[in-house]
Amino acid sequence: MEVIAIHCNFHLRGDESMRDQHAVESLCHRNGVLLKKVDFDVEAFRENKNISIEMACRDLRYDVFRKELHDSGADRIAVAHNADDNVETLFLNLFRGSGVTGLRGMLPDTGELIRPLLCFPRKEIEAYLSEKGEEYVVDSTNLVSDYRRNFLRNEIIPLIETRWPGVRKTISTTIKNLQGEERVLKWVQDELIAEADFLSMQSIFDAPDRFWLIYRFASAHGATRDIALEIFDVFEKKGGQQTIVGKSWKSGQGRLVFSMKGLNYMA
Repeated sequence: MEVIAIHCNFHLRGDESMRDQHAVESLCHRNGVLLKKVDFDVEAFRENKNISIEMACRDLRYDVFRKELHDSGADRIAVAHNADDNVETLFLNLFRGSGVTGLRGMLPDTGELIRPLLCFPRKEIEAYLSEKGEEYVVDSTNLVSDYRRNFLRNEIIPLIETRWPGVRKTISTTIKNLQGEERVLKWVQDELIAEADFLSMQSIFDAPDRFWLIYRFASAHGATRDIALEIFDVFEKKGGQQTIVGKSWKSGQGRLVFSMKGLNYMA
C-alpha cells in the first residue's frame, strides 16, 4: 500500500510550527514515505471568510487533502482521530442540540475519510509509540483550554472521570450503539421514505413522532432541519387540513407541497 503524507504548516506557533514540520520530515524519511508540505496564511484566509482560526485551519487542510485525493487517485484521506476525540465530539454535538447523527460522533470510514485509530484511546496510542521507541510531539495549544474542545478534554471530561471512572470507555460504547441506531434510521429513510415522493396525511397523524417522520421525509428530498421544523409547525398549528393545502417549501431541486392527501415532493 502506497502512502502519501501531507504536512500543513499554518505558522501559528512560531518555532514550534517548524519543530512539528521537522518531526514529520524525519518520520517520513525514516519510513520511506513521500511527504508533501504546504504553507498557509491562516489569518488572511480567516479574515476573508470571517470564520474562527480553528475553522480556517480545518477548511484549509481538508481542501488540500481533497485536492490530493483527486489529483493522485488515492482511495482515502487518512486522519488520526482517536476514541478520545470521538468522546469529545459527542459532548460538543450534545451541547449544540444535535440528533443521532451528531451524537454518534465520527465514523471510521466515510467513503472519503478513513480514521484507522478511531477505536483506540489516546493512552493506548502513546503506549504503543513508547513500546516502539517512537517519539512524538505535542501541540502546546492543546494544553490551553481556550477552545471548546480543549476545555472538554482538559477540564470537563477529567472532572467527570473523578465520579465515573472509565467513562470514556462507556461513552465510546454509547457512540457505537448510536451508530447502529443511525444505520437503522438511514435504512428506514432509504427504504421507506426516500423512494416515495408522497407522505400521507394519515401517516403523519399516526406517527409516534410526527416531527421525526416529517424531518426524515423532507431531508430525504434535500430539505434542511429548519424547513422540516417549519412544515411541522404549520401542520401542528394551522388547525385543519383546509388551512395547509397549497403551503410549499423549496427543497433540493424541487418543492415540498401540502395537498389534501398529504405532503408531496415535486421535482
